[in-house]
Amino acid sequence: MEARKATLLIVDDEPAIVSSLIRSLEDDYHCLGAANALEARALFAAEPITCVLSDQRMPGESGSEFLAWVKEKYPDTVRILITGFSDFESVVSAVNKGQIYHFLHKPWEPIQLEVAIRQAVRLHDLIVENRELQIQLQARNQMLERENLQFKAETILATGAFKEMIGLSPAMQKLKVKLQALLPSQSTVLITGESGTGKELVARALHFSGARKDKPFVAQNCAALPDSILESELFGHVKGAFTHATETRLGIIESAQGGTLFLDEVGDMSLTMQAKLLRFLQEGVITQVGGRSERRVDVRVIAATHRDLEAMVQDKTFREDLYYRLAVVPLRTPALRERREDIPLLAEHFLRKKAAKLGKSGVAAAGSGAVGNGGDRSGSGVGSASGAPSLSPEAMSLLSAHGFPGNVRELENALEYALNMCGDRKVLFPEDLPDRIQGNSHVTSARDPSAAKVLAGTASVSAGDAVIPKDLPLDEAVMALELDWIQRAMEQCAGNISHAAKALGLSRQGLHNKLAKYGIKGE
Repeated sequence: MEARKATLLIVDDEPAIVSSLIRSLEDDYHCLGAANALEARALFAAEPITCVLSDQRMPGESGSEFLAWVKEKYPDTVRILITGFSDFESVVSAVNKGQIYHFLHKPWEPIQLEVAIRQAVRLHDLIVENRELQIQLQARNQMLERENLQFKAETILATGAFKEMIGLSPAMQKLKVKLQALLPSQSTVLITGESGTGKELVARALHFSGARKDKPFVAQNCAALPDSILESELFGHVKGAFTHATETRLGIIESAQGGTLFLDEVGDMSLTMQAKLLRFLQEGVITQVGGRSERRVDVRVIAATHRDLEAMVQDKTFREDLYYRLAVVPLRTPALRERREDIPLLAEHFLRKKAAKLGKSGVAAAGSGAVGNGGDRSGSGVGSASGAPSLSPEAMSLLSAHGFPGNVRELENALEYALNMCGDRKVLFPEDLPDRIQGNSHVTSARDPSAAKVLAGTASVSAGDAVIPKDLPLDEAVMALELDWIQRAMEQCAGNISHAAKALGLSRQGLHNKLAKYGIKGE
């Protein structure tokens, strides 16, 4: 295939010069001609120009003015100015305004023109090649950053207190990398996030993986106690400070000496208690209830809340100065709906944990490939260890589609409930899950021999009959159901992968993988 010729644009108000140049160059280049800057601008809009040769003295816009416009609008185009020997000032102006690459004096030698254009085309090619290399380098750097982020997240996941922080989603990877950076720090941390997202788990991971891990970790829920009791719990009291204060008692702040104080639901503190906490954070000293002497305490404070403290500051229900004392390092725990791809990993973790609690040791759950591997009434459930209960594909689909307003805590409780409901069976089916989860989807259990419909878990995907031959092996039947489900979602979403993935409760990459598996194209 013949290589595409470089395109030259020759601009001169003398038609004989334009024709002469085109005749001498057209064997090697694709040549265009224009009588003035106005005509030339229209040609730029029609196709990419490699190099432009422009006369300086033309009616209307001069060559230097025109080349300045080319530099601004089409910076990759190499600019050559054609001048007379008396146009020295014009050359200087063109260099300053249009940053021309070269200028030719009238009359020029043919070899001069040939060399100038050949070098200009090579310069253009280098400019384009350099940009492409920069784009490739940027893409490669971005890929390396993502790989590094995942590597760091997986490294953290495999160590110490971070083992309990299950999840490899982008949201969890970012959180874990931030936590890793905080391990040597002693700064105050404010953890925000919805209830059930694991804020105390994050606080414990910071403490037990940091420099204070051999010292106490003491937690206090600030929403659980009225002011009078909370003050005594935090700061301690002396004997006789109030009724029933029969002895002097150490507060939890002082009991955390050298370690970490975790204040959960700090947004529920009254303004009075906020002021007392602020003084401790500012001065590092406490005074026991009923006492007079100050006691210096060295603790690291980690606070958490599900409330919007910035909005509370605006409403004057939370002290601004306390907010900034607490939010030295702000962290946010993502809601489970923001990390749906972590649900199979979390399910596997919680099933093992709860199975041990309930005397059903060895339970395993469906992994990321749960949908499509099958499960039966005899016990060969998805991703299961031999003889251990596991989640059926339908049950996993229900979990993946559920909104989980209670976040990770709700998922954990749902799986404990399912283990209690399944009795001695070796596979957990949709009917074993809590009603609130069953009610959010119309997925039919594979236990029902009359099941002939597989319905998507969201309203944006319509359901229909999935006809599966009865003589198919179980794994092939489940794959057929999965294929039918994905095809329906893609049809309903007009081939849009992002919308279909959201409807199916999958990540975009997860759906990409399945589309490649079944040879389905999407946008």
